Amino acid sequence: MEWMSDTGRSHTPSLAVIGALLFVAARSLDSAGTPGTPASADPAKLSSTDRETLAEVESALTVQLEGSGISVTSTLAEVAAAVAYVRGRAEVPSLTASRYDKVRSTVLESLGATSAKGATIWPPTSQTAVQRFGSWNEALKAAGLATNKIGRAKGQLRFDAAAYDRAIAEFLADCESRGTATTYKAYTEYAAEHKGKVPSAAAVRKFYGSWNAALAAVG
Repeated sequence: MEWMSDTGRSHTPSLAVIGALLFVAARSLDSAGTPGTPASADPAKLSSTDRETLAEVESALTVQLEGSGISVTSTLAEVAAAVAYVRGRAEVPSLTASRYDKVRSTVLESLGATSAKGATIWPPTSQTAVQRFGSWNEALKAAGLATNKIGRAKGQLRFDAAAYDRAIAEFLADCESRGTATTYKAYTEYAAEHKGKVPSAAAVRKFYGSWNAALAAVG
């Protein structure tokens, strides 16, 4: 599969992205007041693919947590339990990109992680998952999660208000992960890279009235 090929040391491997999706999905379910881990959620029973996923997560955490005082072993055990939790559920959960980024923020706080220019942070942003797999639903599908029934078709150029807010939020998250400035010019380049999937820079400015208003709307 094409998404399994990763190039560039600054990129989070696809399996590590999948691990993040599963981990955050489990955290999202927990915070929603879901009953405890099902009996079938045994990390020892995970598939070979899930074990490979955990190995990539371990590699990412080993680099990220070096010198932080946070145990990679215990953190990985949490991730393994989360993956087993998701796999052991009778109903396959889904996850929106906005929910993912919200829960991700709390995960990063618990790991003491901060975004830095040139650094790869795990869990990565939802935009990283979109970039890696082509769309949010494709990322969910790759992770074995339920896809969102409501979403724009590929190439659709008309966007509703929620889509504008989501595009700016994902752009801001992308800038945070890269350590780059959230300028109008940067969004122009971002929109060009994601043509057809996000509103153009001109459309954003017209919709909100100004670039600063767009940033304030989702800040």
